[in-house]
Amino acid sequence: MNDKDFSRIIDQAFVPFLKELGFVAQPKSISGRAYMVEFIGESWTLSVSFEPGDNYFSVMLLNNKRRGLAAMDDRKISPRLSDLNARYMGQITPAEREANEVFFGNIVVTNPLEKQLLKFAKDLRLVLPKHIAD
Repeated sequence: MNDKDFSRIIDQAFVPFLKELGFVAQPKSISGRAYMVEFIGESWTLSVSFEPGDNYFSVMLLNNKRRGLAAMDDRKISPRLSDLNARYMGQITPAEREANEVFFGNIVVTNPLEKQLLKFAKDLRLVLPKHIAD
């Protein structure tokens, strides 16, 4: 996945539903080493990054009042997407899953890394509202 593919999927998959949740996309940081974007909300900042050399993704929710290295290392304060999935995915109804697939139905992915980034957006759209409500 190159920087253009990362940017396209961020713009098509993440921006629309995060905007509905009150998050504002910040300018993307694109370098040969990492692609990153943050979405700032009232209480939370969502960080999405990809390291192309290692094919490594990070999707982390940061508490706007408790930032810093100690907070980032504490998964209760700064949960990863996997933490949110473990906590809330069991509460998602079949109807919610179906509506989610429809929401993302027009986004085209051409390789496994793009597919993974799209899956992160799909999962977030299901679990992030539940986390924010808690």
